[in-house]
Amino acid sequence: MNHETIVERLGVSAFTRDLDPARRAQVAELTTPVLWEAGESIFREGDTVPYLYLIEHGSVSLDVFVKGRGKTTILTVGPGEVFGWSSIFEPRPKTASARATVPTRGFAIDADALRAKCDSDPVLGYAIARRLYHVLSERVKALRLQFLDVLGDDNQP
Repeated sequence: MNHETIVERLGVSAFTRDLDPARRAQVAELTTPVLWEAGESIFREGDTVPYLYLIEHGSVSLDVFVKGRGKTTILTVGPGEVFGWSSIFEPRPKTASARATVPTRGFAIDADALRAKCDSDPVLGYAIARRLYHVLSERVKALRLQFLDVLGDDNQP
């Protein structure tokens, strides 16, 4: 796939569409299209993966191992959403596993290279940080709701 096609496809994604065209093109330089079959593992809890992933079509479940319960899905992400976001900050073991729930198409963005571009271009860095803060905020809300669900309605104020 050529660079212009990746730039166009990134222009449709909620995560990257509002980047100015020159910065979206910079991100496209770091981006590789990926395709996963239903049930395919993308990474496992404990792996160190150097990519930020962006879903174009399909969905990915994020699972953790819970003692006494086994593999537990904590979140499912879909088109326009990102996962593996912690790779942008520093290489560290993943806290969840990721697997495609249906045939899924997306992008793997080189997190180390993106971090370097963000460090050298504060405008790009701020734009990416704002998007990641939004992702983190939505994930915290989702986890809070799951936590309240586990506790039951008796524990709500």
